[in-house]
Amino acid sequence: MVLVLLLIAAASPPSSSTVYIMRHCARSTYLPDLYGGQRPAYLANYSDGGDLPDWGVAPTLCTARGRRIIQGQGRSLRGEILGRMGPAPGRLKVTYDAGSTRDNTTAEDLLAGLGLPSIARVGDAAVFDPPWCPQLTAAAKERAVRARLKAVPRPARYEGRLAALQALLGRGVAPPLQSIPDVVAGGAVGWLGGSFVASSWIEAMLLQFGAGLPMAYGRVAPPQLYEMLELHVYYRAIADRGLSIERRGESNLLAHVLRDLASGAGGASPQGGGASPQGGGASLYVGHDTNLDGLSALLGLGWPAAPPYPANTTVPGGMLRLTATAAGGATAVCASFLYTRFEDASGGMAEVDALFPTGKPCISLVQLTLLAAAVVDKRCVRLPAPSAS
Repeated sequence: MVLVLLLIAAASPPSSSTVYIMRHCARSTYLPDLYGGQRPAYLANYSDGGDLPDWGVAPTLCTARGRRIIQGQGRSLRGEILGRMGPAPGRLKVTYDAGSTRDNTTAEDLLAGLGLPSIARVGDAAVFDPPWCPQLTAAAKERAVRARLKAVPRPARYEGRLAALQALLGRGVAPPLQSIPDVVAGGAVGWLGGSFVASSWIEAMLLQFGAGLPMAYGRVAPPQLYEMLELHVYYRAIADRGLSIERRGESNLLAHVLRDLASGAGGASPQGGGASPQGGGASLYVGHDTNLDGLSALLGLGWPAAPPYPANTTVPGGMLRLTATAAGGATAVCASFLYTRFEDASGGMAEVDALFPTGKPCISLVQLTLLAAAVVDKRCVRLPAPSAS
């Protein structure tokens, strides 16, 4: 029923509507830094540099500089988002993952930068991780990871690059990264071993960069980070982007995104009530890199380059933007990836095309809805009831 309504809405869409799906701020790492059964469990064990520098905030929260960058992103995007909202402030709908304090903070800071601090934001963890959705069995997760290992090419000089990362970190009490076997697992982390530790260290460096801290004890410069990020993107492509994993995790969010594209800001039903279907508007979902990875995997989206980052990097504060525009009796949905660099705290945003499986950044809204219908797990989707007329 949900997808039938979305197809009906796609036949009579708003004149223009935009949805942003955003990763949160540059945060501090988790403690312990490694989870899922990896041993030793701390990043510092894989280096001779000692404890990581203090983040200035509790684990997983936005760092001070990370917050300034998000506010700067809001200022950078103010003209764009105000233009896409339309004349009424209520035409911007903001939803964040209520299960994550950093997502609320990110939404708050972005709205402050936009000059719209009073706009209501709604915390809804179930949009991003529906608890009613059937959980994957360990065996199903293992199958998904093994399928990705067969499908995704390994980056060039992989083992040598792991060794080069280890050389920068220095030898800790743990074995060298390139000597730790990779193991497919069915738990919280689907792929453990040297690749997991390397990915976790590279992610920590990216977060340190955003926080204004020395990367890897000051041993890594930005150009080296950009080169190493390809290993991190590869790890995530294996461990997190299996179809069964993403259907479980992202079907509900994808249904919400399509509903907003088809019905305008506020997600009004095509049956009426709420925002006018022809009024357009904008929606913002503040979540995680897992959400960006998941939606791009389900829709076959990718960004081949986002200089200076490698392809398909989901940098903190990065956004996938989908815009539906009606013209000449048809409606096109165009996709872009927006992101900031961390060399300064300005939050200035760059933009690159995100490409659908056709190799182009735009497809019809009907095509997009049909593409989603082929992958969405209906058991995981719950949309709000239509507003009363």
